[in-house]
Amino acid sequence: MKPRLSLKVTNPDAKVLEANLKLPPRCNTEVPPNVVNPDNRRYIFLTTAWSYALSVEPDAHFIRDPECMLHSTPVYSIGGLDHEIRTGMQSLWAEYDDQKFYWKKNYTGAYTVGVMPSDKKNPQWVFSFNHCENKNECFVRPHLMLCFQNSINPNIRTGYETSSGVKDDKKYRDHQPAYFGFVSMSYAPVTQDTKWGMELSKNDMGPIIWPQTGILSPDGKTDAPGYRHPHPHPSHVIAEDPKDGEKYIYVFCCDSALDPKTPNMIIAARSPLSARGLPGTFMNLYKGEYSEPSLPEKTQNYRDLLPAKGGRADPVHPNAQGIMVRFSVARLKRSGLFLSVETYAEDGYVKTALRLSEDLRTWTDRFLMPNTQVPVRDWERPKQGPFGLFYPIFLSTDGSSHTEIDEAEPFYIVATKPHEVVYRELEIKVT
Repeated sequence: MKPRLSLKVTNPDAKVLEANLKLPPRCNTEVPPNVVNPDNRRYIFLTTAWSYALSVEPDAHFIRDPECMLHSTPVYSIGGLDHEIRTGMQSLWAEYDDQKFYWKKNYTGAYTVGVMPSDKKNPQWVFSFNHCENKNECFVRPHLMLCFQNSINPNIRTGYETSSGVKDDKKYRDHQPAYFGFVSMSYAPVTQDTKWGMELSKNDMGPIIWPQTGILSPDGKTDAPGYRHPHPHPSHVIAEDPKDGEKYIYVFCCDSALDPKTPNMIIAARSPLSARGLPGTFMNLYKGEYSEPSLPEKTQNYRDLLPAKGGRADPVHPNAQGIMVRFSVARLKRSGLFLSVETYAEDGYVKTALRLSEDLRTWTDRFLMPNTQVPVRDWERPKQGPFGLFYPIFLSTDGSSHTEIDEAEPFYIVATKPHEVVYRELEIKVT
């Protein structure tokens, strides 16, 4: 019997601190910044309902130098269709003329960004897996209420009471019955016509993972049985499979839970690196193997796709309770193990935990992070600590990677609170 993996946080008293980032105009941070390093450059992607890319110095470190992005001109990377219509980037009639936009209607944020190596046919790619939303949404102004209608289930008509938006308590809330989330993939070859990999919108490939329940009932009028409107919040890692030695792109996201006592769960899917992460190449983790096609069979019309079921999938955390918010993974250089960080809501608190894995199939139980638990009621823009770690990712000591970490030295968990960046220094011992 193999010994059980164990992890100890050796700096338990470290606190979650504000990063105090200084950002150029139009840039915002609902999720942590993503750093990538294509072709000896360094880009930082900043994301809300849309994403901007910033070209910074090759050794820029946004935790140690919170003003490093001020000297960059933001490049629009990708965004939701409603935003692009409001800003004149798309025709007012675009969403009605072309069904390909259904996944990115209100919100398309590059939640996780990486670099794909060149091969015989392609240059390097900057790629992203995007959190996409199609929902009823209302914006209330002094003399105007601007409402957008979801195009997944138009039977739920948009209005103040049936839409996401800022309500009387001045806080943004999503109206779950009219919220539909997707995980899409986009990429930009590192060539001049994509501003060397920053303009991801030019190759927006659409969904890569589909809810295993389907989205709508066969008649298209109600939710599919078991569908709970999950917010996907994807993350990724590129790594070799210890079983076959081949490299894959692994994606982790939220899906509806099969257990009726748990609202959602984290599922995993992967695609061979040689397939370059394109839709139709991902397989879900099911019964211990990546064996189930993530997408249903192709159809000519997206309305016919909505009742279709995605591939079967098991949770990466079979015994976990609470509402999962995000699950991010990095490879540990010294041990070769995989380390995850997850945010979840449970018993009135938002908590952060770590796990270990040898093979990206099975994971240890949670190792609860010290000094990261906050009441759910305090998670919207707290003015002072303690801060929770929302949408967390790792960041290496030198600030260059989110997915490759040297566990022999201190590194970081970077998150938001949300909308302002926070971080916690982390030292661990793995046995």
